[in-house]
Amino acid sequence: MKYRYKIHTWKILVCAIFLLIMCTSTFNRETEAFNQVRTPAAPAGLAADIASSSVDGPTEYQIKTFDLYFQKHGGKYRISVSVPVGPVPANGYPVIYLLDGNLTFPMMQAAQKDIGFCPVVTVGIGYPIDSGIDVGRRYFDLTPPTSPDLIPIEAIGMGTFATGGRDTFFAAIETELKPVIERIAPIDRNQQTIFGHSLAGLLVLHILYTSPASFQSYMAADPSIWWNAGSILTEHSNFMESERARNEKAPVRLLIETSGKQALREGLSKDEAASLVKFRSGLTGKEIAVALGGLSGLHVSFQEQVDKTHGSMLPYAVADALSFALNSSSWEAR
Repeated sequence: MKYRYKIHTWKILVCAIFLLIMCTSTFNRETEAFNQVRTPAAPAGLAADIASSSVDGPTEYQIKTFDLYFQKHGGKYRISVSVPVGPVPANGYPVIYLLDGNLTFPMMQAAQKDIGFCPVVTVGIGYPIDSGIDVGRRYFDLTPPTSPDLIPIEAIGMGTFATGGRDTFFAAIETELKPVIERIAPIDRNQQTIFGHSLAGLLVLHILYTSPASFQSYMAADPSIWWNAGSILTEHSNFMESERARNEKAPVRLLIETSGKQALREGLSKDEAASLVKFRSGLTGKEIAVALGGLSGLHVSFQEQVDKTHGSMLPYAVADALSFALNSSSWEAR
């Protein structure tokens, strides 16, 4: 009886190993269909939390979501990546990096579904929260050092936020996030786009002015040019005078969009509303686009969403970012 029991146990073990091998083989075939997309390992010395990947969204794409710690900047970020399923372009995929990814990445998925299959990788850079945005971290990530009296939300007594993290945040995107994305999917480094709205649009302009070779296409939707008493205008002037901008061999592309309707936050008093209007006065994206349009090293497009507000324009601007990144000729005359 003891001997027969051992034989029976051995048969069960053999069957279990066989089933494990078959399941593993099936999983490997599915993984190959994803063009070897996998959850990325953290860069050396980087403490990263990797969440399980998801496959929600359009069926023509594989979606991966994971948390990545930005070592140079500090803080964990929710990264969402969409990779097309199918043959890879000879030079790799174009890529679009989306700031405020918690909001903009789902909007980009919707835009891709409406337009049809697009051979482009999209990357949402967000926060590890269930929905919306982390306002406090966003203020820090997207801004230059700013005096409290120049921050509207503080000036009307609605909160206190740190500022000044934009350069280390961008450095982490450039030197930590980009290599991770390039391990997930083959990327064409000559077709990289970055998109931002409002304060994120301000950061897009800052990157263009200070590190124009980092991306080949820039899109700023209703950029907060007024922020910090318009300090971005100093960078704008320096960029205008830069011989690098005038003589760029491979012209950089820029799309600026603005909203046509003004809308203030509900519940503000007349004094608070007047304070916000005063803060947000000055040059707009349209004037910036006109000025930059004279540079030979820059192809500038501009569009006003006349019937949209600062907030309601966002999904339409995200859809335009997709079109702008992939169809350069249709935007050159705008």
